[in-house]
Amino acid sequence: MAQTHNRAAMVVEHADVVIRRAAPADISGVAALGIEALEKNGYEELVIDPAKVREMARLVVTGAGNYCLVAVRQGEVVGAVSALVVEQMFYERKVANVIQFYSREPGPGLALLRTFLRWVRGRPAIKSVMFCLEVHADPRVEKLLRLLGMKNEFPVMAKFY
Repeated sequence: MAQTHNRAAMVVEHADVVIRRAAPADISGVAALGIEALEKNGYEELVIDPAKVREMARLVVTGAGNYCLVAVRQGEVVGAVSALVVEQMFYERKVANVIQFYSREPGPGLALLRTFLRWVRGRPAIKSVMFCLEVHADPRVEKLLRLLGMKNEFPVMAKFY
């Protein structure tokens, strides 16, 4: 599977999938992918709000400083990585909080994450990347993140009401 890169436009071709920055026309596809991913998380006590998912997709695609990268096959969004970039609460510089990473098919995930991390490294204002895995996440995602140099830094504790 040959990959070709266009660094100026951040476009990566992976097999018959094009990986590129999301455009406003991709918002509905990013939102649909987000809802699909959330439906698989296994938290029965949480109810998905499709309007909030669509608003978050709009924010990461069109918001200044945020990031959304999509994998597109034949005009359909089949994968995405999205991050909200915000000031760190107590430290200098910013943090890129990954809020979505999902692919309907194997293959584009590695290219999505590599392209995202290349984008982060090119932004000196960003100090860190936070990527919280769902309890029921595919274990291959954690392996992939470790392969890319990420490590488990903070335990996250939660209680649902």
